[in-house]
Amino acid sequence: MTQGRLLRVIGYYRDPGFLERIIGVLRKLWVDIEWINARRVNDEGLYEVYMEVKEGKNTNLAIVNLSKTVDVERVEVLEEGKTVLYSFNNKGEISKEPNNDNMIVYVPVYSKIVGYSWGESYSKDLH
Repeated sequence: MTQGRLLRVIGYYRDPGFLERIIGVLRKLWVDIEWINARRVNDEGLYEVYMEVKEGKNTNLAIVNLSKTVDVERVEVLEEGKTVLYSFNNKGEISKEPNNDNMIVYVPVYSKIVGYSWGESYSKDLH
C-alpha cells in the first residue's frame, strides 16, 4: 500500500505550463509529490499524468482545486492501490537492483477510482 494518494490527472497539453500548473496547485497548498510520470494518450494533445502525493491536511482541497485547473479534464484518485516499481538500466533491460543510474518507473495498480471534474465527484469500482 502507498503512504499517500495515487492520482491520475487527465488533461490537454497545450503549452509547457500544463505540468507547471498541476505541480503549482499542489505545492501552493503544501502537498508534496513523491513521484510523477506522464504519457501522451492521443494526437490531440491529451495526456495522462500519474503521481503519488503525500497525505496531509490540505490534500483533499488540493485535489478539488486541481480538478478546476485550466486544461485539466479530470482528476482521479486511484484507491485501494499500490505501486509496482520497475527499474531499467542504460541498455533498456529491467534491472533487479534500482539505483541512481537507472530509470525508475512506478506503475499504479488499483481497484477503485474516485474522480473529480470541475469540483464534482464520481466513483467507479473496478471489481
